[in-house]
Amino acid sequence: MQFLLYGFVLVPQTSALEYSLSTKSLIAAQKTSQITSNFFFNRIRTQTEFEFSENCITELDYELFPSWIDSAMHSSNIAIKNSNSRIYRIADLNHSLTNIPDSSDSAEHWQLEQNLDRALLRCQSGNWEYILGRQAVTFGGMSVSPTDVFAPVSFKALDQEFRPGVDALRIIGGLGETTEIEAGVLTGKNADAAKNGAYLRSHFLLGTTDLTPLLAGFQENKLLGLTVQTEYGLLGFVFDGAVIIQRKSAQETSAAIPDKWTVWTLGLNLQWNEKLFTMLDFHHNPMGTTKPSEYLNNAASVIYQEYPLSLMGQDYLLPSLVYQLSPLWSLSSSVISNMNDGSFINTSQLEWNITEDSLLSGSFILASGKQSALSAEKQSEFGDSPNSFQLVFKHYR
Repeated sequence: MQFLLYGFVLVPQTSALEYSLSTKSLIAAQKTSQITSNFFFNRIRTQTEFEFSENCITELDYELFPSWIDSAMHSSNIAIKNSNSRIYRIADLNHSLTNIPDSSDSAEHWQLEQNLDRALLRCQSGNWEYILGRQAVTFGGMSVSPTDVFAPVSFKALDQEFRPGVDALRIIGGLGETTEIEAGVLTGKNADAAKNGAYLRSHFLLGTTDLTPLLAGFQENKLLGLTVQTEYGLLGFVFDGAVIIQRKSAQETSAAIPDKWTVWTLGLNLQWNEKLFTMLDFHHNPMGTTKPSEYLNNAASVIYQEYPLSLMGQDYLLPSLVYQLSPLWSLSSSVISNMNDGSFINTSQLEWNITEDSLLSGSFILASGKQSALSAEKQSEFGDSPNSFQLVFKHYR
């Protein structure tokens, strides 16, 4: 990674240079049964591409995050990284450019953070493409994708517009008009072998059905995955599933805890007309538990620390819709519903395309479920989540 950054500096005269800038400003108010919090979050992102030969380009994306919150003790809620964050990066910038406040400080707080999100070299040779450096690596493409094994955890939680970059080497080859093969290696902190990952996947068409098998290793665990997409008229079907085999040395002492799980998501989508699109996903997470009183203890297990898991239950229903009110206005709504404890969280958004380069949106996030009497024992997954209103302005140029 460091060698690649030096390479950006040592490249001679470039034959082409492209530069773009995007900004995002978010004003939010959150409320739970115990606290109310207000904050102002901003992202400034620059993207620079150098085309220094006919077949090779470099890309460098850098972000700044100036933000404010009314109580410094809650500053981790707006930070791009916290104690639970996990991401495949061999080394990284010091994200915080300002002082980290004391956890008991109740005064308002301004902070400035940074993130080097892309730093890559991309070269093409015939039907093969080689990508080295910090880049986006994503699999599955569903609301919850079991095959998305290298997804960052608790990183840039307030800004998921751009997939956070990981440090990787990827090789992608076309083996025909409808077949592709891809292999990659991802590096964890200090390139420690126990924190690295690797994968091999293929993508091909079988009639009108897309098939994407995946074989991956992550932190010495194994994953066998498959993504299937097909359609019948206006109705689309998507399946994303994985068998996860935990490394032997990571097994907990209790014989009742398994070392193999089959995680899957089944989805249906329907384009009703030019304006209305709906999706309905069902997700099964056998690593979770059906008992709310066991949520926190179960989430402390080894597999939750190594596989990108955040959901605590086992069975979920995830409906969503997008409705185009007019060429400039759209409405969207999505729900994550825990079928084991009856709690859910709903996000609804109204978006206005002000100009070709500017968007304004307002969204409500509403949570429902039994609230916990004690912080050490949950009564439901989403009952303690805050309700919030967010106003977001985005600009691109």
